[in-house]
Amino acid sequence: MLLFLSACASSNAVQRGTALHATGPQAVGVLGFPHAQVGKTYRFAFPPFVNGTGTELVVESVKLTQVPEGVKVIGYPVYSVNDTTGYILDSQDGLKYPRDMTKMPNYAGKPIMVKPHKRSDFYAMTEVHVTGRVKHHLGSCQITYSQKGKKYRQTLRCDFALDMK
Repeated sequence: MLLFLSACASSNAVQRGTALHATGPQAVGVLGFPHAQVGKTYRFAFPPFVNGTGTELVVESVKLTQVPEGVKVIGYPVYSVNDTTGYILDSQDGLKYPRDMTKMPNYAGKPIMVKPHKRSDFYAMTEVHVTGRVKHHLGSCQITYSQKGKKYRQTLRCDFALDMK
């Protein structure tokens, strides 16, 4: 009986995933704001969801695992490239350029299906508020998804800077 219980518990465990491919500037460089200010809210896009496998997957959640002091994560909104007229890399709340993301429909909380060998039309952002002096970059984009009835967690490289000069 003990073996059966332990086998059932491990089948529901989240496994390390490899299905997603890191693409986009944040996967190879740094996105950021050179003159970030305390009291302002900024948004950065996660790398696009690109399924490198032959099986559909469903993105269930995202989060940053590296958040320095002076930064509070407000949330992880999800947008459609159709609503935002493309993939917006970053934005500052209160500014209209490149797009006022506060006016865009937010699809967070809804599963995002990514077809085999395709890039999703949806993308996630992290919405952060600067609460104090920021000395380090934000990063490490963690994505939880399911595929073929199993749950996976994969961390993609991402690097976001809130430089305070």
